[in-house]
Amino acid sequence: MISKRNVLSASIAMVIAGNAVAQGPQLLEEVIVTGTRASLQKSMDVKRDSKGVVEAITAEDIGKFPDTNLAESLQRISGVSIDRSNNEGSKVTVRGFGPDFNLITLNGRQMPTTSLKDPTRSFDFANIASEGVSAVEVFKTFGADQQSGGIGSAINIKTARPLDKPGLVASFGMKAMHDTTNENGDDVTPEISGIISNTFADDTIGISLSASHQERDSQLQQADIALWRENIDDLIPESTIITDNRTRDTNTWYPRNFGYGVEDITRTRDNAQLALQWAPNENITATLDYTWSEFEEESLRNGVGIWFGDFPNTTEVEIDKNGTYVYVQDQFEDYAANERFKESRNENNSVGFNLEWQVTENLNLALDAHDSDAISEGVGRGDDTFLILAAPFILTKTVDSRGGGDFPDLLVEFDPNARGIVDGQPTADSYDSLFAQAGANVNESDITEIQLDGIWESDEQTGITAIQFGLSNTDMTYRSREFNSGQIAAGWYGGNQDVYDNSIFSQQDQTKLLKELSGDIDVPYYYDWDYEKGIKAFEQEFNGGERLAADRSSTPVFDHEINEETTAAYMQILGESDFNDMPVTFRFGLRYEETDVTANSLQIETEEVVWINSTEWGVNRAEEETVSDESGDYQVWLPNVDLSLEFIPDVIARFSYSQSITRPTLLDVRGTTTVTDRPKPSERTADSGNPALDPFTSDNFDLSLEWYYGDTSYVSVGYFRKLVENFIVNQTTDAPIGNLRDPAAGPRAQQAVADLNASGGDANDPTQVHDQINANMGRPAGTAITQQNNDPLIDWMVTTPTNLETAELYGMELAIQHLFGDSGFGVMANATFVEGDVDVDVSQVGFQFVLPGLSDSANFVAFYEKNAWQARIAYNWRDEFLSTTESNQPQFTEEYGQWDMNASYMLPWFDERATVFIEALNVTDESQRIYNRYDNQLRTANQFGARYNLGFRYTF
Repeated sequence: MISKRNVLSASIAMVIAGNAVAQGPQLLEEVIVTGTRASLQKSMDVKRDSKGVVEAITAEDIGKFPDTNLAESLQRISGVSIDRSNNEGSKVTVRGFGPDFNLITLNGRQMPTTSLKDPTRSFDFANIASEGVSAVEVFKTFGADQQSGGIGSAINIKTARPLDKPGLVASFGMKAMHDTTNENGDDVTPEISGIISNTFADDTIGISLSASHQERDSQLQQADIALWRENIDDLIPESTIITDNRTRDTNTWYPRNFGYGVEDITRTRDNAQLALQWAPNENITATLDYTWSEFEEESLRNGVGIWFGDFPNTTEVEIDKNGTYVYVQDQFEDYAANERFKESRNENNSVGFNLEWQVTENLNLALDAHDSDAISEGVGRGDDTFLILAAPFILTKTVDSRGGGDFPDLLVEFDPNARGIVDGQPTADSYDSLFAQAGANVNESDITEIQLDGIWESDEQTGITAIQFGLSNTDMTYRSREFNSGQIAAGWYGGNQDVYDNSIFSQQDQTKLLKELSGDIDVPYYYDWDYEKGIKAFEQEFNGGERLAADRSSTPVFDHEINEETTAAYMQILGESDFNDMPVTFRFGLRYEETDVTANSLQIETEEVVWINSTEWGVNRAEEETVSDESGDYQVWLPNVDLSLEFIPDVIARFSYSQSITRPTLLDVRGTTTVTDRPKPSERTADSGNPALDPFTSDNFDLSLEWYYGDTSYVSVGYFRKLVENFIVNQTTDAPIGNLRDPAAGPRAQQAVADLNASGGDANDPTQVHDQINANMGRPAGTAITQQNNDPLIDWMVTTPTNLETAELYGMELAIQHLFGDSGFGVMANATFVEGDVDVDVSQVGFQFVLPGLSDSANFVAFYEKNAWQARIAYNWRDEFLSTTESNQPQFTEEYGQWDMNASYMLPWFDERATVFIEALNVTDESQRIYNRYDNQLRTANQFGARYNLGFRYTF
């Protein structure tokens, strides 16, 4: 839209003025492009004027970013894909490198990152609302002046500053959100946001404040198999009817469980940003800012399904050609109703100060410092508190994935003579309890950082035009703790149905679940139950009246603290020249960094190995905790070269080379070694961290060609290649740990073997050897045998993260942005194709070196903007990709495509300051499916739904 405003953006005014025709000395009326067209124009200018390959998304107006969620905006950029949590953008993958390989900064500052699960360097965009964001920049190539930490990209989030737009500027918005998946929360939830900025004292003092509050109620329906057990064929009973369709000997995979989950989720996100600026003269600008965000989530999940025990009781199975058990009929066990409550909070705080000083006409210095912290923690009872109730009266249970549905078919036959079984189905009176447990994770991160940057600019128009230089120090501390009650027995299905009043149960129609996905649910209904009343009954009967909760005042299950201090210095030369009358720009830089790592872990040392009986082993641990103290360090030199040549007017060719790093995962550099608490002779494993790890290092090559054929139109094609060294893999070696010894291989065991051989016993029978040792010691059979100092040391299978692997990735990026003259119509489209030598062998078990996240992607956006109307339709597609190799089991996320739409109208009676709008996300109710190895090995099928927002925005 074209509008006349008194408050103008200087950059856009210059563009417009450049196209205006002056007629004599008269004053030209200032005109500015706003809305989608202005946003695209500014983003294109960033791309065109950058020294390397940089993409940007800018706000369409103050308080109005293209998407409510920053990650969902970023996915419109070529090469950028997103991970979704409950169908909301969460984390980003750039050029095939997942979240931990991308550095996220806020106003150029490295931000602390936390999650409820494993320690992470990955920033979750769900924590930041978009209303206070002015732009997001994605650096796909790297300069010496940028902080290190991302191989895939460096992403900088820029927030509004009051002196950037002098005068009074404000915007307030309200939305009513409707999530179509919601069943038990509010059908309509509010979103309120506002930003106000003003300047005083002849525009030398400025203050801005932005804040937002968002609520969302939703329901996630899910089908899942938590684990596929490997090669358990020897455990299948001989009486089982087996149909084996394999044509060769392969590994096999057997489902651990199968069930459905219905999870009601309530999340609240609050953000606030305050910025104060003072420019006492034209040479000095000081900025003090504070950013705060809080993300709270509560969820209650009812997990319904069946469990296959450690030793299957199968009556019939079928194995397909790939080794997957596609049909399993088993006996006994339970039909569970596991209610799991999660309550968590993520909070981020950042206080920063920036001072810019134009020392001379040619020299500018900038000092920036901040102290920022983040915490993710389970609150209330904890972020994982559950009680398992079930009808433990199954005769047979069947899982059948031969039909090719999104999830397998389920059939359960109950004992008609068991308690509470009516017409072949369980009732409330049949539900007994197994056990309960409460857990809470607390992950904290703190970063203090100071940076001094300088730039000297030459008066010459060609040759070296500027020299950049700088120093910085970053001190990061990450602490990760887990508190857990452990399993608290709730009767172990011992006939405790009367503990739980039948009135707390409610029958639910199971056939209505997962209607957007394919698969048969042959059990007609399941039972939901009142969580608080059920927990209260458990507490009174089995927990001594004590509240079920994770005790955060107790000794944590683990407590890891990691400190990284990085000191850096850089210099970079910028220049311009001509080559045969063709403009050339160049940038050469070098960055040096040294990092010291200290890792401390609270640990309870394992002091002794115990042979409990013929088949069971255990350990004795120390009574007092100790704290480990491990350290490591590394130094890196990171060069960069960027060249661009405008060999035809408006056609630019670019070449970039750089080295970049990603630091080791925080989980890998922890300072502790732990051994299994069940050290059977064939299962004597241990895990160790490695603070001495080197960072991942990548040599990055980029070639691109860009044609800017209009004010807001361009087409580009780019090629990139990344050669990555020092990939971290888990290496297992045999080594002793401390004074841990084998009581089944020392002099006592040798004497027992000799005695059995002499008496005609079976020296190969562990039970007889165990009993003979006790007999020789004058103790009763079955007494646990503890190691002695004359027993041999155990060689443990110690798994340690180690820098071992290399990888090569390469790909193409295509993009076009075109506006159809003054018609108001425009399109954007891009596609990314990525390849690499890191493919997974799905038929192999055990560890493999792979790189999750590698996938092709594409985006298409069509929009219309003219006069008071604005509309947009967008499609985002991501091809199937390897999402994780958790527990050495590769998991693939199937291809996913989503349509989003929005439209707005500026109300004429408010002088075009007020806008009403509607937004529709995932309008076709697309869902997500994840599988292990082969597509009939379901891991998770998530049913998503559409979200609609109706809103009003007023700007002045």
